[in-house]
Amino acid sequence: MDKKADSDNAAPAELPTFQQLGMVFSVKDNHELWVEFNPLETTRELSIEQFAMLVFEAGYLPEDYPLISANVAVLLDAVRRKQPQLSCVSIPQDARVDVFLSSNKLLAGMVLYGAQGKGQTLTSEAIDLALKKAKVSHGLIEEALDELLSPERAEALRNTSDVYCTVVAYGESHQHGEDASLEVLVEDASDRRPIEDDQGRVHYLEKGDFPYIEEGEPLLRRYPPTKGTPGMSVQGKTIRAKDGKDIQFRIKDASVKTADDDENLLIAATAGMPVLYDKGAQVENTLKIENVDLSTGHVRYRGSVEVKGDVRDGMQVVATGDIKIAGGVDAAFIKAGGHIEVIGGAIGHKDAEYLTEKAALKAEYSIKARFAHEAVLEAGHEIIISNQVMHSQLTSGSFIQVLGKGQVVGGSMKAVDYIEVSTSGAVAYNETLLEVGECDELQAQYTALLAMLNKIDDRKYKLVELARQVRQKGRAEIIKMKDKLIATKEKIQFEARELNTSLTTVESQLKRFYAAKVIVNRRAYPGTKIKLAGSEFDVTRELDKITFFLQDGQVQTRQ
Repeated sequence: MDKKADSDNAAPAELPTFQQLGMVFSVKDNHELWVEFNPLETTRELSIEQFAMLVFEAGYLPEDYPLISANVAVLLDAVRRKQPQLSCVSIPQDARVDVFLSSNKLLAGMVLYGAQGKGQTLTSEAIDLALKKAKVSHGLIEEALDELLSPERAEALRNTSDVYCTVVAYGESHQHGEDASLEVLVEDASDRRPIEDDQGRVHYLEKGDFPYIEEGEPLLRRYPPTKGTPGMSVQGKTIRAKDGKDIQFRIKDASVKTADDDENLLIAATAGMPVLYDKGAQVENTLKIENVDLSTGHVRYRGSVEVKGDVRDGMQVVATGDIKIAGGVDAAFIKAGGHIEVIGGAIGHKDAEYLTEKAALKAEYSIKARFAHEAVLEAGHEIIISNQVMHSQLTSGSFIQVLGKGQVVGGSMKAVDYIEVSTSGAVAYNETLLEVGECDELQAQYTALLAMLNKIDDRKYKLVELARQVRQKGRAEIIKMKDKLIATKEKIQFEARELNTSLTTVESQLKRFYAAKVIVNRRAYPGTKIKLAGSEFDVTRELDKITFFLQDGQVQTRQ
């Protein structure tokens, strides 16, 4: 066996004592452990583990004097270089707590940092002082405070980097009062809608009977506002709450009144048809008249009108409710706050200059007529013609139907959802415009909302960058800027939510327009122009039983 092998198998050299190494340990009054090093001939280089062993052998237990790695490294470097050195290698730290508050001051919490070395455990005085500095005085949880002081918790955290977090106080949230509200207790004429049967088929001609109520029947119930309930922050400050806003019945005429034994109940003072409006209602009686002509003059009525005969040239019929005409409408002006139904048709004068010479019918909800010739029809929801439309202008907020074998020749039709006709145009070339889903304003609004959302994203990025810069400046700057950063973040989030809600609404409306279609059940003649959501299609040859729809921004057809 060679010398090298003998050297490898030799026992490791015995570690000298700290006196042999030239070290002197001392403890200050505040329990700091100091080491004074003066090099000797027996001084040798040490590892951190060997130094820890020397400290232990000197009688300084690691649980009482945990070493500071950085300071020990400086000392051992001086030992290696055999240069005198005085180092503090262990500093005790008392247990401490930090208090944090939620942004709404309804919650307070504490973070407990354990004692290091011979540092003191947490005291109730320290907790009281921390709460006082944070101004926390309301809703304290005694059990949580006791847990912070428990010996077991102190022992578990001593000489570790672990922390213990807990909620120590809860505030009381405020509650705003509820606004007064009105409950509708009856249906009115504006509630009539197309009826759908068990098979899902919609019967546009069947809307049920007009509602009718007797004297004394309830119309609306008012629920008074409620008071707000104030809250209390953990700092003992009152959080004010708003009382609900009040509303009162608006009574336009003597057809309604409040109940004698209940001022919050609105009842009918007469029999008739109920009509609801903002914050009130009224009961309308239907005006019945034989004909509207020179003998009657113009008819303007707050209610519904039933004409048993005709409405002659140049006459006007204006009603806040529905208008039903058993005969026909010549070049007259008809305007209804609800529905218009003309059992006959509407005939205006060709090339008429004035509106009343064009047989103009305007309804807030629907128009039904047998035919329309040189007429102008405008309805908020639907227009249904049972026979023919000639050289007329029809505009609807939902759809237009020309039923049976009805033909549309000349003029224009404009709707939101769909147009359905039997025949469009004629063998003799006649320009006939069928337009559905016009949405230029919505598209512009959609583009504007997207641009605003992009600006929101830019603001988010700048806020994140600002927060990063604040963190780099340290804890003091974080505390200074925290509330402002949180407030800015919440404002940006609120604006983003509002914009996304608006964007979703516009998107749903655009989907409705993009789903618009034109249905020709029999034949479309040349001269028919189709316009869907801004895209156009000219019929240049006869097309039988065809549907026009929008796909990829272009008008497509299917038969």
